[in-house]
Amino acid sequence: MKRFGFFTVAAAIVLCVAGLPGGLARCAPEPSDPEGGVREEGTLDKVVENFWQSDTMYDETVLFIAETDGEGNVLSAPQAKLLFPAEKIIEIKQYRTDSDDPVLFAEGEDFTCDADTLTAVGTLREDAGKMVFSGSVPYVTDKSLTGEMPFPGVPYSKTVSSKQTPGLYLPFTEGTGIVAMQCSVTYTHSGKWTGTAAPCYADGALKQTVEKLKAGGPVELFVWGDSISTGANSSSVLNMAPRLKTWPELLADNLSSYFGADVRLTNRAVGGWTSDNGVAGGSGYVDGKLIQQKGLSALLREELPEYMPDVALIGFGMNDASGGLSADRFVGNILSMITSLRERNPACEIILIGTMLANPLAVHSRNQEELTQYLKNIAQIETYHCCTVDIGSMHKALLDAGKCYTEMSSNNVNHPNDFLARIYAMNLLTAFIGAEGTAGAEI
Repeated sequence: MKRFGFFTVAAAIVLCVAGLPGGLARCAPEPSDPEGGVREEGTLDKVVENFWQSDTMYDETVLFIAETDGEGNVLSAPQAKLLFPAEKIIEIKQYRTDSDDPVLFAEGEDFTCDADTLTAVGTLREDAGKMVFSGSVPYVTDKSLTGEMPFPGVPYSKTVSSKQTPGLYLPFTEGTGIVAMQCSVTYTHSGKWTGTAAPCYADGALKQTVEKLKAGGPVELFVWGDSISTGANSSSVLNMAPRLKTWPELLADNLSSYFGADVRLTNRAVGGWTSDNGVAGGSGYVDGKLIQQKGLSALLREELPEYMPDVALIGFGMNDASGGLSADRFVGNILSMITSLRERNPACEIILIGTMLANPLAVHSRNQEELTQYLKNIAQIETYHCCTVDIGSMHKALLDAGKCYTEMSSNNVNHPNDFLARIYAMNLLTAFIGAEGTAGAEI
């Protein structure tokens, strides 16, 4: 792609949708399944098999939430909503920070299940002048989610303002406080997913990479983006069980095992970055440490002079939207990154990742979906030969289906928990393999 007419093209992409609503270089680890051992070629981890093609939901995270009155008194037993009506609960567990062994809960003793609704077993009692619920299953109140009451294990801070209620601040943490209150549910069901899912680009924008994977590689997988692309805050990053790998690692690992190929992951995403930083560089966070990193063109030229990416994943949009970056500037930045990658390797295939959504209750929730639409328009221009994987549309469908934002997030603002990180991996694997190859199996 030539630089001539660069900003004219960027402006055209914006106009056509006007009015529409980091880490160091790493190689993919030895492929293994969650229980240990090496996987056979043509297989995937259970955790990244497409949930929408399986009658078994594996480790769906939920929050048990108790309804309260205006004074904060708990009115009834806490409940959690499953994505599908359950036919059989296989397991409900809670991971804690004090042990690698999860706490297991028993049906009838700790909880009951009625279709898609789980209800905690216990009693209401008075404590310090308020009615609370006593049971073995962890729970939060409805007012804990809005900032009207404390969220257990999360220190109060004035970090994230409520969009709906001025003067209130939502629970926020980059630690383990939120995920430690979530439960993981594995169950069978006969429900059907009616939301969106990624298409397969194996015969299109990713054809060269897929052919190289089928031949055994090596395949150089490059990740460039913000904190979501660093893997924040997967349980491995939080250093708590089950220590699930980051979604880029899950992607590289499972591509390697499925195709029997040598997949090499280089992840240079940086937390806190916008697409401006992706072009110009700047400071940000990787593995909890503040670093300085160059923009993409300078990075390739000065730090990775011999690096030849086969496929690059560009994951910006969350911070651009919450920071109010203009659409034309966002598009211009993305086109600049594509140019830098193609100048290094004209055959480099590119995936533009449509970001997950920000918490709709937070002031950070602005136009993430709109920016993803611009990415889709870039991908529709044949000369750029790239594709879009829209995580945000599936995230929105999950929210519309009744999932609570806080039960799919690690920080309650803009980072996925393990469940949503797995959804990143599922959709990206589908882009390479297709739906048939990523279909779920019985556990």
